[in-house]
Amino acid sequence: MLYTQNVDAKLLELLDGLMQSDTFKGFNLVGGTALALQIGHRLSVDIDLFGNSEINEIEFAQELSLFGKTIVLKKSKNIIIYTVNGIKIDFVNYNYPLLKKTETVDSIRLASLEDIAAMKLNAISGRGSKKDFIDLYFLLKNFSLKEMIDFYAKKYEDGSSFLVIKSLTYFEDAEKDEMPIMTKPITWANIKDSILREATKLK
Repeated sequence: MLYTQNVDAKLLELLDGLMQSDTFKGFNLVGGTALALQIGHRLSVDIDLFGNSEINEIEFAQELSLFGKTIVLKKSKNIIIYTVNGIKIDFVNYNYPLLKKTETVDSIRLASLEDIAAMKLNAISGRGSKKDFIDLYFLLKNFSLKEMIDFYAKKYEDGSSFLVIKSLTYFEDAEKDEMPIMTKPITWANIKDSILREATKLK
């Protein structure tokens, strides 16, 4: 069962269409929306689609235009970001391995919690957003931080677990972000305290 109430009905309809399109069959839903649909902790408003698939800008734009007004926000060799009827969609050609096979639920190809955990730690080691830390807090209800660090190390062999652990105690950038709408109530202060406590155990 998915927590479909955690995303807007229009986003869910668009996501369903993208998942059934042959053009995007090599892409899976990751990130906050994939997590929100699986654990129901907060509202999520965009679509992150990652896959080990080439990005064809012309083909993608033609296909997306079938779903509504399509605007390109940003593009590079391996990343292209659109809005479709105001809903942001990231397509990323992602060469890192899946830790677990994706699961298809209600036509949606979902990244595993293990993969999402590894990717959240990778994001935090760069510039962690408030949403990343919130998602991590709720993932800690499924895994220990040590387990998640192990997921990260397996997924990102070129990464630095030391840097990840260090980044878990740095909240300055995230402080500037707005708190998302939570469906499982928690305060930002409690999230920081919990993550700091777990990170300290690994030092």
